[in-house]
Amino acid sequence: MRVALERCPDCSRKLGEPCDSFRRTLTDLALPPLLIFELEVLRYWCRGCHRRVHAEPPLPPNQRSGPVLAAWIAHQRMLGLSVEKVRTSLSESFGLSLSEASILALEAWVADRLAPEHAKLRAEVKEAAVVGADKTSFRIDGKNGWQWVYEHLAATVYQIVPTRGRAAVLEVLEGFEGTLGHDAWDPYDSIVTADHALDPVHVNRWLERAEVRHRTEPRRLLSEAPAKFTSAGHPPTELLRFVNEVRSIYRESILTVKDRPGVARGERRRAYRRATRRMAALLRVEWNDSDAGRISKELRKRQGMLFTFLRTPGVPYHNNAAENAIRQGVLIRKVRGGRRTWEGARVLERLLTVYRTCRKLSVSFRDRMLNVLIGSGPPLPSARPQS
Repeated sequence: MRVALERCPDCSRKLGEPCDSFRRTLTDLALPPLLIFELEVLRYWCRGCHRRVHAEPPLPPNQRSGPVLAAWIAHQRMLGLSVEKVRTSLSESFGLSLSEASILALEAWVADRLAPEHAKLRAEVKEAAVVGADKTSFRIDGKNGWQWVYEHLAATVYQIVPTRGRAAVLEVLEGFEGTLGHDAWDPYDSIVTADHALDPVHVNRWLERAEVRHRTEPRRLLSEAPAKFTSAGHPPTELLRFVNEVRSIYRESILTVKDRPGVARGERRRAYRRATRRMAALLRVEWNDSDAGRISKELRKRQGMLFTFLRTPGVPYHNNAAENAIRQGVLIRKVRGGRRTWEGARVLERLLTVYRTCRKLSVSFRDRMLNVLIGSGPPLPSARPQS
């Protein structure tokens, strides 16, 4: 594209041939004309069946919309747009008017075609070496439901069920023999074949809530800052001694492995023995402060899973990946209020699983959907053992 000039912008004198030029690169969007085409399905007479037969077109049944439009709608929904906003975007960007029912039908069609990949990714969770799990409430038809996420190196798998009990965890993870990172929710303990890792950040949340109740500003897990009081009064000496020691033990342990992927196994073992000894001694103390006593009891109950990240190479010291993944469900819950039906929840479960897995693997979600809808293209990569 060339930008020419006939007259001088200052004196209006007519200009001749250009003496030189300069260039710059621009990136823009193509104008979005709709592609409207007619589909012709060839029919044949079968002499064996004595009837007409034809191939099933790879398009939504009883729909007048194609796979590119369906993939676009599913992508917008995964980005958090409500049905009404998708309708508005279609109308204002493309001049296309679709009903709410048509949009939901196209979304459901994409989810139906992605069902085999969702089932494959869900089955592969048990093969991973390290899995992080988390959950959040999720409304279905105005009633309480629960969205779970299982995050590992090669996939992010979502599960939407009516319960937050052990049945949900067993449905996906029963027989899992790797390391399971999580918060202190008891149903995770039902996976007896796994090695468990309690998230230290979750432990610090207990400490922060206790500090707030004792008129003290909450502090981060790795912070060495002294306590700051929010009001006058006698300082909670015993609680501060307890929380300072818990943070000190975790801080020393985490700094042993933080940003050090090649830390020697011997150093890990020594750090693990030192941390477990210090924590065991702290938890044997009879604390008079109620919060210190309660948190001490919780830690004592889970003593074997406090420093798994030191004992087992490859296990992160946090559960950040799962907590970040569950925020996608929180966003959808805030924007849309959940889902109207359990069938809609199944649609969301499949789409979210493939969408977040594509993001994790740096694969185009739109391309992946089109490959599946048109009936070509390789499946998503299988899970690989984690090191």
